[in-house]
Amino acid sequence: MEKFQISLRLVCLFIISVYFLFPSISYSDSQVVENPIVEKKSTAIQQIGPNEYKIGAVVVDKNKKEMYVPGSVNMQTGLVEYLACHAEVGKLHESVLKFEAKPSDLQVALLLLGFKPKNNLKYQGDPTIPEGDRLEIWVEWKLPDKSTKRVRAEELVCDPEKKKTMDKTYWVFTGSQIIDGQFMADIEGSLIATFRDPAAIINNPLPSGADDTRYVSNEKLLPSQGTEVVLIIKGTEQESSKGSSSPKVLKKK
Repeated sequence: MEKFQISLRLVCLFIISVYFLFPSISYSDSQVVENPIVEKKSTAIQQIGPNEYKIGAVVVDKNKKEMYVPGSVNMQTGLVEYLACHAEVGKLHESVLKFEAKPSDLQVALLLLGFKPKNNLKYQGDPTIPEGDRLEIWVEWKLPDKSTKRVRAEELVCDPEKKKTMDKTYWVFTGSQIIDGQFMADIEGSLIATFRDPAAIINNPLPSGADDTRYVSNEKLLPSQGTEVVLIIKGTEQESSKGSSSPKVLKKK
């Protein structure tokens, strides 16, 4: 088992280094390259089940192609630029949720599931539609009666201009920038941005993603500050958003 974990870790180190430095190159398990930038950021990968792995606080289910990240509600009210940030270094004054998981672990988990990033954003609020694989994001928490409440991430954010919650849409795995050898999501704590951010790992593709005053927390739905939540991230039916001229808002079922 120890040899297997070491081998798997090397493969994942290769995956993340390839996509950070050479996003257009594919990989295979037989090619293993270690990168000093990634080595400093890496976390040991543990196999915890037949198709399940743990990377720090992040759990990956390769069979379901889903990942799970524990966190908590950061704020019930206020202007929102992020759905989620890191609990220590993130911009918590404008984030709905917060997580202890290392941002680079989140990115490794997405790569391990086979999702491909393509960070084409240049600055915060970039009007360019972000490119990368499409994701669905869900959030769940326990209710007082011990039942579980599960909602799409968009429902936790309100759009006062439209007088309703954020449009139902896919999210984009852009992957975070590396600047001067620094993985920016680890430095800035940006995980999932509603106001587009090249440092964030996941970004909002809607036109409103270029407006930093567009969204606020949905205080009518969000549980109290500090309530434990689980973030569930998985692929959509059409994962790639490369070359898309505009995001298609999903119709509510």
